[in-house]
Amino acid sequence: MNISRWKIWCLLAGLTAFLCCLQVPVSASIQAGSTAIVRSQLVAAQNLQSAGLYRQACNSLLSVLEVTNLDCENLIDNKISLTEQAIIENLPNSEVALSGLRSLGDVLRLTGALKVSEIMLNRSLAIAQNLQLDSAISAVYLSLGNTQRAFGKRQADINKDAVAHYDKAWEFYERAIASSAQTEHLQAKLNKLSLLVENKPESNIGNLWQEIQPIVDNLPVNSESIYYRIDFAESLICLRVQTMERSHIDKILLPFPPAVKHCAFKSQRQNVEKPALIYIAKLLATAANDAKKIGDLRAESYGKGSLGELYEITGQIPEAKQLTSEALGIAQSIQAADIAYRWQWQLGRLTVKNGGDRKRAIAAYQASVQTLQSLRKDLIAVNPDVQFSFRDNAEPVYRELVDLLLTTDGNSQPNPDNLKQAIQKIDALQLAEIQNFLRCNLSASVAIDRIPDDGAALIYPIILKDRIAIIFQLAGKPLVYYQTPVDKQIVETTLRKLRSNLREPGKNPQVIAESQKVYKWLIEPLEAELAKNTQIETLVFVLDGDLRNIPIAALYNQKTAQFLVETKYAIGISPQLTLFAPQPLSKNLKVFVGGIGEAQNIDGKNFEIIHKLREELEGIGKKVPASQPLLDANFTKTNIQNQLQIGNFSAVHLKTHGEFSSDPDATYIVAYKQLLKGQDIANLIETETQQSNNIELLVLSACETASGDNRAVLGLAGIAVRAGARSTLSTLWEAQDAPNTELMLKFYEELSKPGTTRAKALHIAQQSLFEKYPAANIWGTYILVGNWL
Repeated sequence: MNISRWKIWCLLAGLTAFLCCLQVPVSASIQAGSTAIVRSQLVAAQNLQSAGLYRQACNSLLSVLEVTNLDCENLIDNKISLTEQAIIENLPNSEVALSGLRSLGDVLRLTGALKVSEIMLNRSLAIAQNLQLDSAISAVYLSLGNTQRAFGKRQADINKDAVAHYDKAWEFYERAIASSAQTEHLQAKLNKLSLLVENKPESNIGNLWQEIQPIVDNLPVNSESIYYRIDFAESLICLRVQTMERSHIDKILLPFPPAVKHCAFKSQRQNVEKPALIYIAKLLATAANDAKKIGDLRAESYGKGSLGELYEITGQIPEAKQLTSEALGIAQSIQAADIAYRWQWQLGRLTVKNGGDRKRAIAAYQASVQTLQSLRKDLIAVNPDVQFSFRDNAEPVYRELVDLLLTTDGNSQPNPDNLKQAIQKIDALQLAEIQNFLRCNLSASVAIDRIPDDGAALIYPIILKDRIAIIFQLAGKPLVYYQTPVDKQIVETTLRKLRSNLREPGKNPQVIAESQKVYKWLIEPLEAELAKNTQIETLVFVLDGDLRNIPIAALYNQKTAQFLVETKYAIGISPQLTLFAPQPLSKNLKVFVGGIGEAQNIDGKNFEIIHKLREELEGIGKKVPASQPLLDANFTKTNIQNQLQIGNFSAVHLKTHGEFSSDPDATYIVAYKQLLKGQDIANLIETETQQSNNIELLVLSACETASGDNRAVLGLAGIAVRAGARSTLSTLWEAQDAPNTELMLKFYEELSKPGTTRAKALHIAQQSLFEKYPAANIWGTYILVGNWL
């Protein structure tokens, strides 16, 4: 779902998102029976939602509900205790509680607190049913459907099954339709249509769009009706794309418009009546004209820009450019950056398609990226809880710009300025993703390419649609560019197979078969440069996409019959170039050690015994100065915090189960009878950094990254950044207990030697493990993220 569609969808659900300042009046059913003061408070809360000030809206709604025992900080972090749930359950069956809880559920959904949103909405529904208010019941069903859809979107973003959530959303929309008046009826049907078209492309939509058509065609002229038309048109465009033959889609000029990227290739719908392109165009033109009549400039920009995208799909490029230019001018006149970036992006694509003026196209893309960066900075400054999906809304802009910057005529090299800009744009994208994980702005520390390290090579592999672009840099030397022609789909399929095989024992032959392909793509083009520069001992990768899920040390050179771990090269991973300041490890290393080895069941998750807990933690103390181990029942949040506050540690080593994901709510480590979520981990370690210098090394032994989530390493990096840790050593999949302990003890033994870098210590420890356990699933799981020195 693109950003404009998301904002329209939220508006039609009774809210607006992000910077959308259109205000939705409180409905009559909410006002009925309320005092003037309560009505005023509800309106104030609604206005705060409309301005994107969700934290303030949450506090206002708790005041309306007269609940003093709940804290919005915790609710927005998706935390609610059983005692607090009981308080919600015991609220009176009143219209004030009904409307307040529904609004609170909607606010919490927009901050990403989906579990707590669902709790609030379920109680609101119970009150509405008890009071037998059909209109309110329908409204809450709509909200519950939207929350389930958000659950599904979150699952889909990390490549997990979202079907169950989308099915629940469909059921709620059905119930809303069955119990609603005319206005809620249309809103529920539009939500259902967009769900089925965008998220359930295999579903049978029947005659749904034909049922909606006459209702939309007879709407009066007002802002709400204009957005209904645009929302309906967006669904019809998606449906039309899904009914296209593949041969017709292939005729659409590259780069694809967002509607084609989002809606094509999921499923080809059969036996569905296609909406006429002329009808969709008429819907959007009517919306733009109506918006102009009533002076709604934002809606006029939406209408014209969306019509421009439709013409882009149909190949009417001059008309598309004209409409897009007009839409952009309107958006800029009202400082609507959240839609201006989309039309700047659209102009960039259209410029490529209209004669291929690459410089002008690059300028349009750069303007879009600049607008996006400004937009996100403003959003976070206003509201740190806002969720902005860079996968849907920003990543394609950055990647298409990088593609243009690295495209040349013939076999010539891109010019040095374009290479530098390409690195900066990929870097900026990864920074934005880490900020999105942390929900805060981060100030740059130092750019890695300006750090003098004669023994390191910086390597930036970038996955593009038809090739892997590789930018290579040595200290004090110009950037060098290589490219390997390979289709993006082949790259992603190969990497996922390799990741799957690496996780399983007994799959070394399959690992070698897949990893040698990746070696040829990434390392083989660099062999001549590396051979000329014998001083290079460390390869530092800024990885992209699914490459983040692959341990580079496990790449296989078919010519020498060696894994990369067997060579002289240590490996470092830097997910973002400006956040981790590479500098040598302190000579006075002091490690806090703790963990839990007992079997536990927490929140329905089973965690097995870690037998080597005591051996590993006590063994570290024999290699380097370390604390007394904090073990098992003593490994609690409070005890960890107390120890870190008084210990003056430069490193933290935690041996416990855990999982890291790009979803902060799915990121945790296991303490005694408790899961410490990502924010808890960061806060605990940050407590130590406030008392002394930054933590130089965070080691997470026995943890793993989420399967299928190619942004999980960014989540791991995000925790390290928030905690102030300069580098993190962890595992991509669950490590076997005994070999893991051997590697960790060898790592600290090497780290204690003067002049040994973190990357080199890990490299030697992995080589030691390789000699004893040659299976890649044992030694290959380890990654060092951040500062490699």
